[in-house]
Parts: sequence; structure tokens; C-alpha cells
Amino acid sequence: MDALDLLEQQHRDVSALLSRLAEASPVGAGSEEAFYAALRAVDAHVRVEEAYVYIACASRLGDDADIREARDEHRRILDAARVALTMPRSGPQFAAMIVALRERFERHAEVQEDVVFPKLKRSLTDEELDVLGEEIERSYNRLLASSDDMRAAKARPSEASSEAEPRGGRRGARRPSPGAM
Repeated sequence: MDALDLLEQQHRDVSALLSRLAEASPVGAGSEEAFYAALRAVDAHVRVEEAYVYIACASRLGDDADIREARDEHRRILDAARVALTMPRSGPQFAAMIVALRERFERHAEVQEDVVFPKLKRSLTDEELDVLGEEIERSYNRLLASSDDMRAAKARPSEASSEAEPRGGRRGARRPSPGAM
């Protein structure tokens, strides 16, 4: 599958998870797992983009202001997710944080789809995009399938390359968790 099509689908899927979570706030006992699933999806998506997309951008496009801004947006998304993770799951503040996280993620998707992806599409062949898509899909699914308990992780800065490192890098070292955010 074309990497950019796959990432656009991930944008829609993660945004839908965040929307359902925002509608379910405050998070009750039945939606606690939905909360962690949404955060895992955000984390996995950001990590595969950092490990694959932005490496491709750097090698093909060099130092580009739009791409730097999109990468900065990743840090803001992960910051918002970290804050949500530390908040009590009830009350208007938590609901507002989930809405803010969803809006930030949707802004991220918009910038990538309107600015970054067209630049990358012009610099890669269809075959390269398909190979990249296969790698992204495998890594993303592996990150989502990780069975460790997210709630037990300690918050620390993201190391985007640890689990999603492309082409023969370390694999299985860590799983997507709020600690990775």
C-alpha cells in the first residue's frame, strides 16, 4: 500500500478514536481501555512517521521549514498526550484536554496531507512509496499489538526510533506507551 495513503488512513482512524473518546468523557470504567487504545494509536502513528516519513523527507528534501514545523507538531501532540495521561479521568478539564489533543492531531494531519505529503510524493517513486508503506504498516501494527500495560510506564521523552526504527534497526526494545510519549 502507498505509504501516504496508509498514513492518511491512520490520520482518519486516530482522529475517530479521539473523537469517540472526547464524546465519552469523562472516561468511565468501560472507556478506560478506549483511552489507552487512543493514546497507543497516537504514539504509534507519531513514532512510525518519525522513523520512516521524516527520514525519507530528510534524505530527499533536506532542511525544509514545513517539515521542521510538522515534526515540531509531533512534539506538541505527544506533550498533550502526556498531560492527558497524568490527569484524573473525570471532569471538564480532562474532557477539554482530550478535545485539545484531537484538535492538535487533526491539525497535524491537515498540515501533513496538504503540505508535507505532496512534497514527499514528488520525491519518491510509486514503488518506493509502496515499500515504505509496507514497512510503516508492519511497524505500526507491531506497536499497537504490544501487550505491555501502558499505565505502568513512566513519562519520559519520546525515543521515536526505538520500536519503529526502519531497516534492520533495533526491534522489540520498547513498546508504544505513554512513557515513550
